[in-house]
Amino acid sequence: MLRSRTLRLTSNRTMDESELEGTQGDVPEGVGPEVFREHLQQVTRRHASHGAHITLEEEDLFLEDIQGVEQESEGGRSRVRLRNGVIIGGLTGAAIVAALATVRFRRRRHQ
Repeated sequence: MLRSRTLRLTSNRTMDESELEGTQGDVPEGVGPEVFREHLQQVTRRHASHGAHITLEEEDLFLEDIQGVEQESEGGRSRVRLRNGVIIGGLTGAAIVAALATVRFRRRRHQ
């Protein structure tokens, strides 16, 4: 199946999405869900004060609102704890990676 959508890489080389289809969803051997949790925590620490936000579970979240990322008691899923007490649970590593791919910067509107 050929797809017409293309992806722009940082090297300014355009790559057809069909070139990536064989590797989608593959996780290198030995990489566990803790890698994704740690990466989200690092990005949060690095960019929270700069107006960075992500889309997680179809919700737009400012990184400064993330209080912590932790492993759920069962399995390799994760949960994100927000400053207002909300917990977003049942997150897979793929969901975290997808959220990290949406990092954008904008100023928060204070009311």
